[in-house]
Amino acid sequence: FALAVNKNFTQGRRATHVCAACLYVACRFNKNPTMLIDFADLLQTDVWSLGSVYTKLNTELNLKVKPIDPSLYINRFASQMEFGDQLPAVSLTALRLTKRMQRD
Repeated sequence: FALAVNKNFTQGRRATHVCAACLYVACRFNKNPTMLIDFADLLQTDVWSLGSVYTKLNTELNLKVKPIDPSLYINRFASQMEFGDQLPAVSLTALRLTKRMQRD
């Protein structure tokens, strides 16, 4: 956030949006399975406007954010789908599929 302030990135933008974009960058660098829509829901704002701030922040600060590994989200979403005893098998199959798609 301090880098964004030093570059005058906060000028004309909501501080909450800039903070959320900075937190999302930190989540991405730390491989945390948090999505931008999670921040948008908390702020009760449009995910597209928050995404715009995030994209501009990456460009302005010349950040090298790598694409997110989809396997990070498997446990999060599988646990929400109420598979019961089948949860480990479903998660393992989904992990195998994503790894295979990455190789292909």
